[in-house]
Parts: sequence; C-alpha cells; structure tokens
Amino acid sequence: MVGRCEMIHTKRKKIQKLDAALESPTGTGKTLSLLCSTLAWVQKLKESKPMDFATWQSSGAGGAEKTEDKLKNSFIPTIFYASRTHSQLEQVVHELNRTEYKWVKTTILGSREHFCINQKVKKIKESNRQAHVCRGLVSKRSCHYYNKFDALTTDKANEILEKGEAMDIEDFVKIGTQNSICPYFMSRQRSETAELILLPYNYIIDPKMRRRYKLDLKNSIVIFDEAHNLESICESNASAELSSTSIALCIEELKKVLALLVEEEENAREEADNETEAFGTQKIDLTKKLIENLRTEDLMALLEKVFTLEENFDKLFESDQLKSVPPLDGKASDGAILLETLANSGCDGNSVERFVDVLRDAISYLLSKNEEVSLTEKGDGMESVADFLLSIYSTHAQEVAAAVGDEHIKLADRVDPATVARNCKLYIRKDSGKLVIKYFCFQASISMRMLKMRGVRNVLLASGTLSPIQAFTYNMGLNFGAILENEHALKQVPVLTSIVTRGKHGGLVGSFQNRKNIEYVSDVGESLIRVMETTPQGVLVFFSSYSQMDELVEVWKKTKRGASDSPETFWEKMEKTKKIAVEPRAKEQLAAVRLRYTQGVSEPHGAALLAVCRGKVSEGIDFCDAESRAVIIVGIPYPPIHDERVVLKKMYLDDLMGRKDLTNEPQSSRDWYQMEAFRAVNQAIGRVLRHKNDFGTVVLIDTRYASAKPEMFPKWLRNTISRCDSNNCALKTARFFKERGHLIENSKSEYIKKQAKTCKSFRQVKSQSASNPKDDITDITLEDMFSPANMKIEKKEKIEPRPIKYDSSSSSVFSLPTNEDELKVKKWEQENDSQTNVSSSSDLNKRKYKAETPGNSSGQHVVSGSEPPKKRKMVLLTRETLPEKYQNALNIPTSELTKGMSLDNQKQFVATLKGYKATNMEWQEVFQRLHQIFIPDRPDLFISCSNILRSEDKMKYIRRSLGMKINY
Repeated sequence: MVGRCEMIHTKRKKIQKLDAALESPTGTGKTLSLLCSTLAWVQKLKESKPMDFATWQSSGAGGAEKTEDKLKNSFIPTIFYASRTHSQLEQVVHELNRTEYKWVKTTILGSREHFCINQKVKKIKESNRQAHVCRGLVSKRSCHYYNKFDALTTDKANEILEKGEAMDIEDFVKIGTQNSICPYFMSRQRSETAELILLPYNYIIDPKMRRRYKLDLKNSIVIFDEAHNLESICESNASAELSSTSIALCIEELKKVLALLVEEEENAREEADNETEAFGTQKIDLTKKLIENLRTEDLMALLEKVFTLEENFDKLFESDQLKSVPPLDGKASDGAILLETLANSGCDGNSVERFVDVLRDAISYLLSKNEEVSLTEKGDGMESVADFLLSIYSTHAQEVAAAVGDEHIKLADRVDPATVARNCKLYIRKDSGKLVIKYFCFQASISMRMLKMRGVRNVLLASGTLSPIQAFTYNMGLNFGAILENEHALKQVPVLTSIVTRGKHGGLVGSFQNRKNIEYVSDVGESLIRVMETTPQGVLVFFSSYSQMDELVEVWKKTKRGASDSPETFWEKMEKTKKIAVEPRAKEQLAAVRLRYTQGVSEPHGAALLAVCRGKVSEGIDFCDAESRAVIIVGIPYPPIHDERVVLKKMYLDDLMGRKDLTNEPQSSRDWYQMEAFRAVNQAIGRVLRHKNDFGTVVLIDTRYASAKPEMFPKWLRNTISRCDSNNCALKTARFFKERGHLIENSKSEYIKKQAKTCKSFRQVKSQSASNPKDDITDITLEDMFSPANMKIEKKEKIEPRPIKYDSSSSSVFSLPTNEDELKVKKWEQENDSQTNVSSSSDLNKRKYKAETPGNSSGQHVVSGSEPPKKRKMVLLTRETLPEKYQNALNIPTSELTKGMSLDNQKQFVATLKGYKATNMEWQEVFQRLHQIFIPDRPDLFISCSNILRSEDKMKYIRRSLGMKINY
C-alpha cells in the first residue's frame, strides 16, 4: 500500500511522501496487506541503504548491538501500527505471526495497568496513581522487578525476548513473571530499537503520551487501522475538562504538601541544632523529602497562581465574554478566551512546563506519605489540573508552529496558538454551584498536522467503513496521494440488503416522536419477528440508543400482536422465535449476555442479540459466521441532539460557513450530523461479513435510508441494496437462506465444534485479559465460575445402579474444578451404609467402573454393583495426614465460598479465579490474594479454596497453609 501511495507519482523524480486513505471490507486482508507491504518496503530499503561502517565505527559502537540498532533506525523508517484497543492489537500480532515477517523486531506498548506485575502497584485502581507509585518505587530501588530489568544486559534481554515471533502483552507479562523482570520497562526499552511498534491510537495522537513514551516519529510510517473512529479520537485528545471542585482540591493538596515540607525542614534544623559535633562538620540534611527539587518557595508561588486561576474562572463565567447556547444550560466562547484566562493567572506556554513539573513532584511527595496522608489527599486535584494544562498547551505548544523537516507544510500551516484556538470552543456550566470547564477541539486535522510536523513520512488510514470517504479525508486535513474504496474480494457479494420502508400501518420513520406511536412500534416489532422467523442461527439487532431500545422493548412486552385478544405479545413471540439476549449498559454484565447469545446460536431456533450502535457490540467483537446471519438496524443512529459536544460542534461548523477567508467550502453542520449517523450504521453493517466464505442479510428498518445518497454506504454494499415493505423483506430473506441451505447445515455442525477455538466471542478471556490480565472482572461472573452446569448430576427417584447421564453441553467455558461431586459421592456412601471408609482420593481411584455395557451405544457410563456415582470433572487431592479441622474445611461445598462475602471481596475473588483460569497466574499469587479475603475471619473457607485449584497445585496450597500455621 505504501508502494501504491508513491507509485501514483512515478513520473516525478523525487519520491512523494504522501498519505493514503484505504477502505476495504472486512475479510479482504487489510491487516496482512498493510503489514506485509510496509515491512517489505522497509526491508528493501534496508538492503539498498547499508549502514555506513565508518559512521558506525566512529560512533564508538565497537560492536555494541544497541548502538547499531539506533544508527540503523536513523536511516530506516520505523513502522507504528495503531489500533483502537489492545484486543485488536493482539489480533494484529496473530496475523503477523502467520507471515514470514514474524521475525521482525516488534514490540507493543501499553500502560502499567496492562503490564505491571508488582502487586503493590497492581492493587491500585487509578492509572495515574499507579504511575506515581511505580516511579516512587523505581526511584527508591524498591521494585525488584525493575531492579532486575535495570541490571539486564542487552544480550541477555535479547535472549529472553527473541522468540522468533512477535509478542503481545500477554507474552510480555508471561516472560516478565517467569523471569521476575518488569515487562512494562522491557516493552518500552524494546521500542527504542524496534522496527515495528504496536500501540493504541492515543499513544501516538496525544502529545503528552508521545512525550511520556519518548516516541521518535521522524521518518516513520504511521498506520491507523480501524480508522473510522479516528476523527472523533483526534478531537477528543485535543480537548480537556476541569472542574472548580478539582481546582479547590488542588489548593488543599498544595497546602498539605507545603505544611509537610515546612515541618520536615524544621525537624531537620532541630536535629542539626542538637548535634554535638564541631560547627561546620555536620551538614543539615534537608533531603529527607522525597523530591529533591521540591522547594517551599516554588510551592507558595504555584499556590498563588492556582488561587488566581480559581478566581479568574469565577469572574469569566459571570462576564459577557461567554454567551448562552440554547438548549444547553452553560455558556460558550471561542477557545482563545481560555488561553487569555490562563495567561492572566500566570500560566502561559512558556511557564506551563515548570508549573506542571512542580505539581507532579508534589503528587509524588504526597503519595510517599502513606501513613500521614488520608486517601482523599493523594493528589487527585493536582493531577486534574496538571492534565488539563498539558492538554491545552500540548496542542498549542510552540513546536506546533514549526514543521520538522517536511517541506510540504506551507507557511500558513505554521499557526500560532490563537489561530489553533479558533478551532476550539470553551464551554462552562454551573452544576450544583460548581463550575465545569470544558475545552472542545473540533478539528481533527490539528492532531494529524502535528504528526506530520513531527517528521512522519507517511500516514496510512485504513478501515472497512470510511464512507462517506470524501468528508472523512477532508476533515483529516492530510495530503492524500491515494484514496481507495475497495470492492469486495468476491465478484458477487453474498449479502442481501433490504431497506424496509413500510409496515402494516404505513411508513416506518424512526424519529424521536414516533417512539411513542403504537403503530410504528408494532410495525417495527412485526418486521423484526418476520426476519427472525426466516433467518437461521444468529441475528444482530442494532438500535440508535439504549433509551430507544429500552422503550421499544417495554412496549413489545405489553402489546399483543394483531387483535387485542391475541394470545401473545410481540416480545413473547420473539422469545419463541429466537433466544433473546439484550446488550447491558454495565460492562461487567456483557460476558454473561454474550455467553447466552452464543450458546443460543447453536440451538435449533438460533438466537437474537439486541444491541446499540456505537455500543460494546457494534465493533471490536468478531461475530463469526453463524453468529451474524442477519444484521438489522432500527432507525438511524444520529448523535444525541442535546449533547454538549454535538451542539457546540454544529455551532462551530455554522461559524465556519459564515467565514470568508477559507479557500475550501467547509462541511455544513447538517452534513456532519448525517455523516456521524451513517458512520455508526456502516460499522454495525460490517458485522455481517467477516471472511470470504461468510454470507448474510442486512435489514435497515427506516424509510429515510431510501433517500440517502449511495456514497453514504460502503462501496462493496451499494449494489446489494433494494427497497421493500416488511412482507417482501421476509420473502426475500427466506429465499436467500433457502438457496444456501446446505451451507447453513454445514455451518451448524462446524459452529458447535469450533466455536470455542475459532470465534473471538469465545476467546474473550484471553483477549480481554490483555487489557488487565489478572484483575479485570468485567468479562466473567461468579455464575460463570460456578455455574449449575458445572455441578449438575441428574436426579434419580431412587439411588440404584443405573446409567448416569451427565450434561456437559451447557457447561460454562470458564468453569473451574469444584468439590461438589466428591461431596455427593460421600453422601451416597452414607445413605447406603457403605462399608468402605474413603480417606483419600487414591481409595476412590481404586474403584472399578464399567466404561460401557454391551448395547449401550449412546456411550453412557454404567455403574457396576453398588458402587457410588462416578464423579465428574474433579480430580481429588492425594491427601496426606491432615488435622481434623483441615479435613472438615475440605468438605465445605465450593458453592458456600461466596455466601455472606462483601461485594468488594466478591470482585476480588472473581478476578483471582479468572486470572488463575485464563492467564498464567501462579498458585502462590492465588494463595496471597485469597489470604487477604478470608484471613483472619474465615480460615476454614481459605482452606476449602484448595478445592478449586488444579490437581498439581492443591497440595502445595495446603502445605503452605500448614507451614504458616493457618489453623482455627
């Protein structure tokens, strides 16, 4: 793709460092095309530009590999591959390792939240505090993971990390844990010499993040995959928010730091006065404070400036510089007013770095005073003020006004801060007597031009849904040498797209007013039912918003179909037609909902998942084959019309339309509003076709889609679109799937066999654990860990030797061993007066079972004689002689572990089980975490927890307990 970007201008002698916008549907190999083309081009460049040996030798390298790598990088471009989430980057690693370029030196960047293995840092929830605590531990040499990393030689580091293929975050964490070396700093150090760096969007767009990770973008190639969200992300990263509450808290925290410093200095002088040594031989130790450069004079000056800032914001809100913005409650102005206010408070572009440095030092100082400072005084206010200032002045930094070696940037592009601020809006509202200050940037091109000014060679933007691509490329503000709208790889796209314009009662217009119209709601419900009835397997239904979905579902649950004496409601009919799952608002409930849906897809009637455009389901989750046979979109997902950002963005665009100094006609607010809606529509549509053998239908239930311009839809979809009413839509859908009946039958068996291995929805334990491998509890619940399916034994009226059938089909994919079956075996023995005294698992293992009796073709196990039921799944510990209390504890049912447990402890318990099951968490860490939950209150439950460990870890757990004398 880089080659295409440059080959457009092959007639010119000089290579053009142009950019590209590339739209290609899912399943056409975008990731591999982007990776292979850029890596191949870089490798060819390396071959054509061998490093000058004399230059290398004169640098003092003397064979030093690190220096050699740095010199090579000064000639050879580094590739930055950015995507929205770490789970998407994990997929990039997977794709890369399928190619011959898997040996290319690669790293992946992330926060301490994703990488850190030091429990002192991991237990802190806030990422900012994690960073401060980590820096404090590192500066005091108190983190043994960092110390071991710091002592690591280059050769040893290469030996540890060079595995012959690219690594994702989970791989780094695993290696770091195995070698007790900090994976966070390993990944950062590797980025200094890596040829390919994988990272989230904001690490490369946000100037603060670029500086923090020391990213050198000069002569680099930057690839943004899934770039359909890039415009809003660029605007968001250049925006900022602050409240008067945070400013007041910042003042209190600065006062606290100042008081602690003064007290520390007085104590130091008192100690010096009490010294008996000769004058001049004993130095006054004023370095007891953690931050050497933190002086009381600086704090007092800073405190005065923050006081002034607080007063100036109060005055600004009451002044006529801000204007009311109906229908919003607050007031707004151009962004230049904010710069003026900050400058009048003693904080401008020249002084902001020192301002922020003092705040950072004060935060670190507060965090070092664990025993002297309450949890409410840990620097949150100072952190908020520092972040706000950095966001404002990183965008308007003086470096933005000077291009770095890019002759294509015109003098007019080298703007001063005031000019940049004209593309921003300041908005202030009063909430319960407190001010909320918001600074909105409405030009994505500002962030993109900043990248080019940092010396980026090429920017490649790729997605399956960039349409409408003309508006997208205009708003990004880059010099695009290649704009690609790809057809699908298949000559005939296996997708049927229907715009449903009419229902039984008339036109289907999903306006806000029509949500209360019973005829409209009934027609939408009937249309959904008809499509569900004719579509096999999985159906994804997207609504414009949670409120729309909730309102429609509520009406469907109350309203009868057809005549008033109809026996069932719309919702009851939907539930008979498909197994229904509804996307939750709370992220922690998503795993259970997704599990319900994917299990329902394999059932005879299939399942339907009701979700929201721009929600958790509409992108980022790969619904494979059977999971997305139909994508239905109800209404048009326009952004909330009364949202602050939306109102101010439209106001900004209307202001641009009135300006006479613009060379190109700007986008109107109406066009932007429509474009935002269709971008969400196109992203949801992308769920229907995931690879070349996939097929499905798209149903757009709203007559307004019929009047949309063709270019609003992806190019590959346009020729598949037709208009019809709900009846014809159902007929066409039935015909479409009837023609593919053999493919559907094949996919049913394949889906059941391979869903756990091939579909991302069943691999989320791994992919989500990358964002927080051991503590993230958002994708699994206690029900998943200890589901009834895991403990199920078929009930019999009478206990006697007979075939016992176990239901494993519904077992949770997250299940862990339990001791429920063992306890039922013991209960059976007691009830049948068994003469066998079972004292160890070895006794049970000696029992004989008939695997299969003649004529038992179903494969069901038959228990011979009067032997107990065969236990399922649990591998018992090989018990040694244990204290009686330990034996009693091991008999406590696993299901009792969480009864009476606090919510916080439940969350920690679930996170521990998930980490043990889904990642490489060792039993020692499980022991430590459970110890915090159960000791000293419930040591019996702590011992019982050994039943949920793997067989090889159980005895180690108990031995450790005995060694620590955990008895009761």
